[in-house]
Amino acid sequence: MQLDAILEVAIGLVFVWLVISVATLEVQNRISILLDWRADQLEKSILSMLKDETLVRKFYAHPLVIELSPKDSNGNLLRNKQGAIKRPGYIPNATFATVACEVIMNAGKEGEDIPLDMMSLSEMSASVKALAEKNPNLERVNHYLLPKMEKAVDDMDSKLAEYRKNTEGWFNDVMLQASNWYKLRSQWIAFWIGLSIAVFMNIDTINVAQKLWQEPTARAVIVAQAQVEAQSDEPGGSVSFATARSLNFPAGWTTTSLDTKSCRMIDVIDYQVVIHSAGECLAVTSLPALNNGWGILVKLFGYLLSAAAAAQGAPFWFDILRKLVGVKPQTQTETK
Repeated sequence: MQLDAILEVAIGLVFVWLVISVATLEVQNRISILLDWRADQLEKSILSMLKDETLVRKFYAHPLVIELSPKDSNGNLLRNKQGAIKRPGYIPNATFATVACEVIMNAGKEGEDIPLDMMSLSEMSASVKALAEKNPNLERVNHYLLPKMEKAVDDMDSKLAEYRKNTEGWFNDVMLQASNWYKLRSQWIAFWIGLSIAVFMNIDTINVAQKLWQEPTARAVIVAQAQVEAQSDEPGGSVSFATARSLNFPAGWTTTSLDTKSCRMIDVIDYQVVIHSAGECLAVTSLPALNNGWGILVKLFGYLLSAAAAAQGAPFWFDILRKLVGVKPQTQTETK
């Protein structure tokens, strides 16, 4: 029975962490879309590759790239406050290779750009030589991407295909590095968003664990909901703060009315945080007394644990929840 209770507490905790992870991911995605984080990171990566802002502007002005830009419900291209077309947050490798090859091969020549398939061998050679003078850093990269073109013109198609393949691999390598950096940055952002949610909703991991251990009935209800969630197709398929609160979710702020009605909007009376609401002075019982240093440290640590859990992401906790729920029936059988 003790082992079964420990397992139920673990399932309940993971379910709580899944809820806060789903909420954190939702907030983070909305902020990311609002601030165009992915598009900005992609643009910085492309600038580091092409090594010239003019070439980056030409790259984003290409019809294939414009077609990937975000659109409204009517199919119209979205624009930023400056009136410029919003840049895409994702570009397929093949599209990048096609556009980048054209931009690079036209970088050293004068006049209008020529599609790569319409350039002659002599035009390519002249463009590569001019690129070495105008953008030596990019020319050094291009030297490794562009196959030797001294052979017959009949071999042109295979050489261009190899050039695109090499450029696609180059982009893939850079994006892999950028993705790792973006993931690390996203985890830190998720940590701070998760901490904000934990404080705002008073999701203190240590307090949650204590409540789950001390209240078997509430624990059983939450475990039942966790089992339902484990059967869904994706993380957070059936969880939300609304459903969590309806399950007597061990989170949120609690208060008790005081005899006195003389207090400020936020006050401290007898080392207790007090708020003034609806003409009453309410002591926040969810917080330890301000003279209880150890209690405050434990509370802060509980918030940090919740934030750290949120930073791991909903898919991580969803997988663990499924594994724990899968173990529970076996545990019950063994205890019988």
